[in-house]
Amino acid sequence: MTLKKAYETSGKIFEQVSKLYQPGILQHLQEIKQGDIVVVAGVYDHIEKLLDTIKIPYDKIQFGDVESHNGGRVYLVNCMSYDISVPARTKKTISELVGDGGRLVTTDWALGLVSKVFPDKYKKIAQSPDDVVEIQCASDLSRKFIGLNYAQCRPKWWLEGASHIYNIKDGVIPIITSKEMEEKYGTPHIASGFTHGKGEAIHFISHLELQRTHLRTKGDSAGLETFLEKMKISKTADMEDAKVAELEAAYSTLNTLAYLCMPFPLLKQSMKSVTLENISSGKKSKELI
Repeated sequence: MTLKKAYETSGKIFEQVSKLYQPGILQHLQEIKQGDIVVVAGVYDHIEKLLDTIKIPYDKIQFGDVESHNGGRVYLVNCMSYDISVPARTKKTISELVGDGGRLVTTDWALGLVSKVFPDKYKKIAQSPDDVVEIQCASDLSRKFIGLNYAQCRPKWWLEGASHIYNIKDGVIPIITSKEMEEKYGTPHIASGFTHGKGEAIHFISHLELQRTHLRTKGDSAGLETFLEKMKISKTADMEDAKVAELEAAYSTLNTLAYLCMPFPLLKQSMKSVTLENISSGKKSKELI
């Protein structure tokens, strides 16, 4: 099951939802300048494709260029193996980037990188099979990340085969968790993060560019019209049909990425945003923070 059509359609849905319910987010995204967001190329994740979908400019560099690259307040590090030695100067550069107020975002095998730079935060305990698990959003931040604020929402997260399952250590904050994952693999952590100096680091198991989901219920198998009704927006001619479960997976990762690009701290302070009641009632809100 590919999510390509779901991502393309979800990009258009995200734009509508942002205009109606989250104009503060849309304004911040429109103010992002070239160079603010830096994508570090990987092998297995392609965060840059999602940035293109929601029209966020970025610079793309290789990992070997991190030390010499100037600028950038958000570094999005795609999944790639970091079993090799990471130069001490590169680790220092990344630590200083975060300490000075930047945001480091890593996915899956890039756990090896964040663990080398910040060795007291994570511990890899296993690798997953190819699987899809239902996730829970118990915190205010996780609900903002996922952005699916309607009743009976059961978002899911894809675990690619050999995804790095991890435990968190002192000072790491759970963001998105999964009871199903904990039952299967002994730990619930999908996304988590920690502060360092003035900045923060956030890690996701598997990829932000999700490639499949799982149709478990009749509601999961419903089509585009059902999802649009839940999100309280209208269909446009350029939207292609997709299953609700596919649209939930695609939309939630696009919305998460938008928040990861925001110019304010995510872990250090609580934020006001669109409430659950705003979406469910169709009420428009101009508040973001």
